[in-house]
Amino acid sequence: MTDTKSLFQNNDLRCGGFYELCIQVCPSVDTKPIQLYSNYFWTLDNIEGPFDKEFNKIQIPNEYYELQGLLTLDNFIIPFKTFNIREQEPIETGSNWFDISFYTATLDFVFGLTNQHWSESDSCPTILKNFLLDTVRKLYSIHPFQLAFLDFEISGQYYLNDLKGDLNNWTNTKFFVGKENYTDIKSDYKSLVTIVD
Repeated sequence: MTDTKSLFQNNDLRCGGFYELCIQVCPSVDTKPIQLYSNYFWTLDNIEGPFDKEFNKIQIPNEYYELQGLLTLDNFIIPFKTFNIREQEPIETGSNWFDISFYTATLDFVFGLTNQHWSESDSCPTILKNFLLDTVRKLYSIHPFQLAFLDFEISGQYYLNDLKGDLNNWTNTKFFVGKENYTDIKSDYKSLVTIVD
């Protein structure tokens, strides 16, 4: 059994790309929803952190780019990162993003996965996928986001407007939108989208 600190600090497990939930939350000029998301997420009973690199607990800064923590699901302890990406060029048309990201090497180790081809198929363990799907619903209820998607190495690849025009969907991406945005999705892509309410 690997102790929690060693697992968190194991650089050999910080590779392979990210399996991630990415959320286009709101326009960049509005930072309040990101604070609401962060405050909710980091107070979940099965979330520990955020931690610095030495595994000391830190406060959530008002503005941040990256935070690291641990997620416990049953007997599985999973290191992860959250990212707050605030597009600022130009800030009037940019978006605020909230991402929850897991290194695939970490997932392979923690769940004992072998011969996974994360870029070719969705290899996410059901228990983690269910947590992320539940998180999508909870975050939407706190503040309705514009778009959320779940896949391997997917951050920054899509925007809500991409689902209204010509989508270059080269992966197994799962998309989530609210009812108010679903009506604007191009009919060709509606089968790729789950409505969140």
